[in-house]
Amino acid sequence: MNELGYERLRTRTGEFSFDKENRIIRFEIHDGAVQTLADAKENVAALRQFSKGTPYAFLCDLTRCKATDLDARTYYGADEGRLAYRALALVGGRPVGRMIGNVFLTVYGNRDKPMRLFAEEQEAIQWLKGLTG
Repeated sequence: MNELGYERLRTRTGEFSFDKENRIIRFEIHDGAVQTLADAKENVAALRQFSKGTPYAFLCDLTRCKATDLDARTYYGADEGRLAYRALALVGGRPVGRMIGNVFLTVYGNRDKPMRLFAEEQEAIQWLKGLTG
């Protein structure tokens, strides 16, 4: 168990964990996952539960994601999804993950929360640490 009260929290499409050293909540999407609106709602609710309602820096690894449908992307980008984190780093090491991340950032990236897409996880962690001190 960590300071948030959970070691890990699993949803249908991925798993949340807390990186204590960097004070980042991580979400790793399961291999081949296709995210729907129901999954987006489950994941946002799980993030809020996992963080006990406190927005943390959030790293989402899209590398193994197969697809995220339009309704799910819209939900993640709306206030409901955006209120669940302080800053968002998307990691997309494969072309599909990078495509999903780029589409999301094109539509939702220039708002009130810092967001960025990275090819490498370590770069994403350094960026988040720089934002959160």
